[in-house]
Amino acid sequence: MDNKKVDVSIITAAYNCSTTIKETYNSIKMQTFTNWEWIIVEDHSTDNTFDFISEMIKNDDRVILLRTYKNSGAAFARNVAINAARGRYIAFLDSDDMWLENKLEHQIDFMVKNNYEFTYSDYYLLYSNKKLKLFRLKKNKTFYKRLLKKNDIGCLTAMYDSEKIGKVLMPIDCVKREDYGAWLDITKKGIIAYKLGEALAIYRISDSSVSSNKIKMFKYQYRVYRIHEKFNAIKSLWYVMLCSLNKIFNKY
Repeated sequence: MDNKKVDVSIITAAYNCSTTIKETYNSIKMQTFTNWEWIIVEDHSTDNTFDFISEMIKNDDRVILLRTYKNSGAAFARNVAINAARGRYIAFLDSDDMWLENKLEHQIDFMVKNNYEFTYSDYYLLYSNKKLKLFRLKKNKTFYKRLLKKNDIGCLTAMYDSEKIGKVLMPIDCVKREDYGAWLDITKKGIIAYKLGEALAIYRISDSSVSSNKIKMFKYQYRVYRIHEKFNAIKSLWYVMLCSLNKIFNKY
């Protein structure tokens, strides 16, 4: 890739995703905003993901494919991509999710017009039976104390301005919840995250996804409060229960 200025760096960690990442790529190629780079960090898959991606992107110099030296997890892989990113705006898209074609255009316009540093949006849920369901968030903004009670920021919709807040890495200690840990780190500085009130992305839910396993989610959520935020055990459990109830009923 040449050294021309890039406005947006799209961050993707890839692991055993050869069956889904083509759709992810197509949703990026269809963007009405075209000045982007896509940084994929392949995390030593056990299938043919690396070779598949290499072939898929061989004629597209906007895509950078990197590889970890061993399987290291999504947080590490995303951080490799963030460190390599050249764009002012940092956006995230997992290897099985998709964007609507005007995602980047509408979100960047929203940030520029309002001078926002950190934004997110509503999105659709895509179930294994191909059914789509709109997931609309109740609040138009969130901040640290609210995020502790409910994470409204879907990683596939998040975007931050690295010129204003710097490059924010994903904490390794937030296992399977590294994006949530990063949003807490950003908002803990007093930064407010603002929601663009339209659905701009599609989140794929599979039977094996973390979001479909409530027991594992409970454990991972507890680690965020206990290990990353350094809350005591009782406070951590209280926030886990509160966050779980708010998520179930889409409240707060």
